[in-house]
Amino acid sequence: MNASELISNGGIDVKQVAATLGIELMLYDFGEDVSGVLLRDGEKAKIGYSTQTGLLRQRFTIAHELGHYILNHQRQGVFVDTPEKYFTLFRDSKSSTGEDFQEREANAFAAALLMPRDLLIEAATNIYQSGITRKEDYDMVPVLADAFKVSNLAMSIRLTNLDLVW
Repeated sequence: MNASELISNGGIDVKQVAATLGIELMLYDFGEDVSGVLLRDGEKAKIGYSTQTGLLRQRFTIAHELGHYILNHQRQGVFVDTPEKYFTLFRDSKSSTGEDFQEREANAFAAALLMPRDLLIEAATNIYQSGITRKEDYDMVPVLADAFKVSNLAMSIRLTNLDLVW
């Protein structure tokens, strides 16, 4: 997929990625502090994501939980109270501040999944060439964020981490 296809299709389809991996997605009201959860039983997994967050946050949450799954993260002491073979990894306030290594890793995975480096460069180049913005303008972040269907903050952090700030 090239950047133009990605943009016209509404960004990386994280729900399709989950389906391809055999991961069931569930929309759930977790309350205010939790936006997502990963439930695992061996190779089987379910991702729950919050009804109380917007579409962009839901996309990042699903990608974040996919990161926990792909990276085979485990956390001690937080279990679902039914079968003990399940464990949970919550996306909460600690994950956005980067206090926890696994959360930082899952955030980096989510950013790379939703905003692949090469596609970001291609999209930025296409935007400049189309005349939508110029390098001396500082509106590239919202243009790219909208194209990749992520928040301005997520795009800004991704561009900075990749040293792609123009």
